Amino acid sequence: KTTPRLSIVHSRPEAQQRDPPAAMELSMFNVNHGFTESVVRGLRTGFLNPEDYRRLSSCDTLEDMRSGLEETDYGDFMKNEPSPIQVSTISKLCYEKLADEFRYVKAQSVEPLTTFMDYIQREKMIDNVVMIIQGALNNKHPAELSEKIHPLGVFEGMKSIMSETFDVKGADGFNDVYRIFLVDTPIAPYFEEYLKEADRDKDEMARAAVESSAVGGILTKQDLELMKASLKKAWLEDFYSFCQELGGTTAEVMGHMLKMEADFRVLLVTMNSLNTDLSTEGKMQERNALYPSFGYLYPEGTKELRKAPLNDTMVRAALDPYSKYLQLFDEVKDFYDAEAGENGRTAQAGFQSIEDKIYAENVNLYEMAFEQQYHFGVFYAWTKLREQEIRNLRWIANMVVLNTKDHIEDGMIPIFQPRM
Repeated sequence: KTTPRLSIVHSRPEAQQRDPPAAMELSMFNVNHGFTESVVRGLRTGFLNPEDYRRLSSCDTLEDMRSGLEETDYGDFMKNEPSPIQVSTISKLCYEKLADEFRYVKAQSVEPLTTFMDYIQREKMIDNVVMIIQGALNNKHPAELSEKIHPLGVFEGMKSIMSETFDVKGADGFNDVYRIFLVDTPIAPYFEEYLKEADRDKDEMARAAVESSAVGGILTKQDLELMKASLKKAWLEDFYSFCQELGGTTAEVMGHMLKMEADFRVLLVTMNSLNTDLSTEGKMQERNALYPSFGYLYPEGTKELRKAPLNDTMVRAALDPYSKYLQLFDEVKDFYDAEAGENGRTAQAGFQSIEDKIYAENVNLYEMAFEQQYHFGVFYAWTKLREQEIRNLRWIANMVVLNTKDHIEDGMIPIFQPRM
């Protein structure tokens, strides 16, 4: 049963008898999750500050960056890496450090926080599964794929798939993928539902269940990027429902963040569909299936965007009641117009994609989650902010390697900037 939001005061006696007082909710939160929340709030102090970024931006080599990071909360986590160090190595070790800290925090948790943190990991499980399938279909070596695995998305059974002897294209390859990835993991329900919808060649009775023998044929025929977007949508909807069931401040804070993320996903799908086949009537069903069924744009905004064909005029009309999203659309429109043009590669200079804008908006969103107490949103926000910090470090490292340090500020999003 959903507990009330803390900001709501019930005047009805029956409501007061049925729902625990706000003070009781806060007390129980501290009993069960107070220590774990204090740990993750303490980890907030480990984010790089403006002085750290200034020092890293002045580095001339990746070895200088290694030394610069030793003076931060990252410490000597790269001390065992031989020289010369690579950008990919820095990124991988940063993600491993994040995963270690995440697992430590999760080990201190009790239900329902443990399940909440499981949901955070499921997103990365989807990334890993799709990446492995894509790599296998492109005849990538398992050892090469292991370098790209997100450590937060590692789960039981992955080692057998990543072994040298595993052949995903063999007679039983996709059957094993189905058994390990699509049955024995928390993301199995998302894949199951996707495979049912993707298996459109079969009649309705046959689609009630997907046989493992058919999985290989389905996966090889599907656009894996569309598959990943569909799975992320299912995960997002499931995560939102779970947070709403928790109630209280968690439902309020996480509800807002996930609604914003759902809206950003709608904008992302829409912008990436413009000037492509997904904007046509023939692909309308595939595009519409990627829109989440909740958010601030839902249902009025998404209803307008579901219409075909998709064009700039229609998108502007659909977003007109949402001034913030309309402004975001106008800011990135030039990027996609340039990309569709004949000189798209050179025209994109100086423009920002919708992904760049969303990253910046999300940082502000996640920072604000720390302004309230007694909720699970800080665990989600901390994880997302750490991932953005790693993207910052990877960007700086790439600019150092390319000797284009004057562009560092263009692609970096500082976290917890001092407020004036």
